[in-house]
Order: sequence, then C-alpha cells, then structure tokens
Amino acid sequence: MRTINFFLALMMGTALCTAQEQTTAPAAATPMAQAVEKTNFVTGNKPSTEAKYYMYLATASWCGPCRMVTPRLVKEYPNMMADKDVEVIVLSCDRTPEDAIKYLAHYNAPFAAVMYGSPEAQSLPGYPTDIHGIPHIVVVDAEGKMLYRGHGLRFADWKMHVETARKAQQ
Repeated sequence: MRTINFFLALMMGTALCTAQEQTTAPAAATPMAQAVEKTNFVTGNKPSTEAKYYMYLATASWCGPCRMVTPRLVKEYPNMMADKDVEVIVLSCDRTPEDAIKYLAHYNAPFAAVMYGSPEAQSLPGYPTDIHGIPHIVVVDAEGKMLYRGHGLRFADWKMHVETARKAQQ
C-alpha cells in the first residue's frame, strides 16, 4: 500500500510541476532570435539569440579584400562579445558551403555562416538583399532594423553606430 501511495504522490507532484511550467509565459523572443533558432548554419554553430545587435559580413574566400577583413574581425570579435551585445553572421559568397567552411576555418573564425542568397539567409531579419560588392557589412538590431552598412574594410565603424543605438534606447 505504501508503494502505491508513493507512486501516486510522485505522479501528482510531476503533474503539478508540469502544470506550473506550462502556465509560466516564455520570454518574448526577438525576431532575430526566432529566426536564428530555425536557421541551419553551414558552420554548424549558431549566433547568440540574446545579442542586441548583429553584424552581417558578406565575404568570400576568393576575395582579396575579404581576406584582409576576416582576420581583423576575428581578432576584434572578443571585444565585440565582451558585453554579449554583438554577434557576427557571415553571408558567404563562396560557391559552396564547403568552401565557406574551409575559409572560415583557415582564420579560426567562430562565426555562424549562411550562404548569401539562400533561403536560410533570406529568412534572417534585416538580411541585405542588395549587396553589390564584398566585403560588405550590415549592422542590424535584434528586430532587424538596419543601423549601419558599409564597405567591410571599414568594419570598425560598427562601434559608433551601435553606441548611437544604445544611447537612443536609454
């Protein structure tokens, strides 16, 4: 009899915990966080869904200026992540996902990547459809609102625009 009472109590406790978990409303996810969760990145890693800003870097292994920007951005990335506010998503203009993976691995780039023009890329908020030259960067907020866009060699300009956006939100 004690065994039956124990299992009944255990089952009721589990049911109560489950009911409590279901009544707790999940935190509102930003459009970018929702899109990131659904996206298959060619590198296998995903950017943080908690970032406030996202930098798209359009780049390719065959592009000389891109090969100048990528290692500089890899070096700057820890500073960008210091406040966990900024994430980088590569929009690869390489011919194949394998080329993109190889290129990023060469620089030990920890960035998530999608192929430019792919359905995965197009589903990301603020995705720039009109890039005509690389390297190119676009900074968007978590809602997908564009804050900055420019030539990738001037990627350090993102700081000024993110700071402007932070001040506007305060």
